[in-house]
Amino acid sequence: VALAAFAVAVYPGVVAGAPWLAGHLRECVDGGRGVTTILEAAVDLAPQERADLGLLVAAWRLAERVGAAASAVTSSAASSIRDRRAAADRTAVVVAGPRASMVLLSAMPLAGPAVAALIGMPPARRYDSAASCVLAVVGLLLTVGGWWWASALLRRARRPGSTDDGPP
Repeated sequence: VALAAFAVAVYPGVVAGAPWLAGHLRECVDGGRGVTTILEAAVDLAPQERADLGLLVAAWRLAERVGAAASAVTSSAASSIRDRRAAADRTAVVVAGPRASMVLLSAMPLAGPAVAALIGMPPARRYDSAASCVLAVVGLLLTVGGWWWASALLRRARRPGSTDDGPP
């Protein structure tokens, strides 16, 4: 089984996606250890990649326990991972526009004092009355509040949906 896994690991598509895998599986074949041992010991992975690899390990273990074809079980797990990653990529594309708008609209109020400084208006002139100071503070607070609110909306939009809410 480990030798078959190694044969798959040297496939060009697998090498491009997980260049570390072939070397680890070669160690697995040489050492007579199970494939899941090597996959669980994978280092230098981002948290999401580690979770994806954990799903593949669980699929491989399931195939070993019940005697199912490892290729079918791991193929299904890999397909699920690819679908989730594609959905995450689509979500990132969809929220890119609102995120850019958020940055632009948040920077605009801050650009006013910068432009005033560029044209030579001293800060004492810009904020010489109590009303201008109050309005500057209120504007800054509203900008921070808007940034926080928009960030919360974008976080919620990027969060994966749940399928366990009960019947539709």
